[in-house]
Amino acid sequence: MFSNFTQNITNYNPSAFSWVVKMSTQVILPVAFYISLFFFMMEVINVVVPKSQAGDNVQFKDISMAFMRWLVAMAVATAGVSIFVFITMISTGAINLFNQSGSITDALINSFIPKIKLPDNPLSALGEIFGMLTNPGKLINTAITGVLMYLLCLIAQIVAVISVSVIIYLRFFQLYLMALLSPIPLVSFASREFDSIGKNYLKYAFAYAFQTVVLVAVMWLFSFFAQPTIDVSGSLSTFSELKDNWGSALGSLVYAISYIVMIWQTLSVSKRLFGVGV
Repeated sequence: MFSNFTQNITNYNPSAFSWVVKMSTQVILPVAFYISLFFFMMEVINVVVPKSQAGDNVQFKDISMAFMRWLVAMAVATAGVSIFVFITMISTGAINLFNQSGSITDALINSFIPKIKLPDNPLSALGEIFGMLTNPGKLINTAITGVLMYLLCLIAQIVAVISVSVIIYLRFFQLYLMALLSPIPLVSFASREFDSIGKNYLKYAFAYAFQTVVLVAVMWLFSFFAQPTIDVSGSLSTFSELKDNWGSALGSLVYAISYIVMIWQTLSVSKRLFGVGV
């Protein structure tokens, strides 16, 4: 699953990508051509009408500039799928830079494997272990809280892995769909009045492509913030110490819920990163 983080739309599903290229060229691009004529006429009207109303002469350069915009828009629309490939290449490059500091699997495991805190002194550690064996109450309390933390962490790991798998699948599906339809919004660059359509479309493309970058950042940051610990370094003989131990166990549940919520918020964060959907 984690290998999908570094895949481009060309190799995640080669059959789907080949179909996207074929249909985008044979079906969507001809439709985009006719739509581009509308944008071209709107651009010409927006240039000619104000000059005619002001009594100015319409010059050839006014029409030629509109024609140049139309040519550029058609060139961008024709390269729509290639533009999406390039955008996802940037995001996968960012993932590879993240991987230089460790694998994504390490980040996930470090977030949810509880650490056992023993006394610093080895003799004290042996004493605490022997004390737990001779103190059933302490042993039961430590065992219950430890098992609870491990169960919560295990459930969180399973939910996190499933969530990431679903998000990656949806992300690639959206990217393939957007790449397929890209010629239609991209021809809007032929008109200054409607070019915001193409600009917003590219912003959404960047947002979906960089969702994995945000996802990796969340996973790594969470591995530093959420570090569940089973503390057996104290005597656990007082109510306060027992409460702290159970608080750590229940804190694992809070970390798990926060982590899952943040995973599903990665697309919103990515959209805000590129100024769309805000």
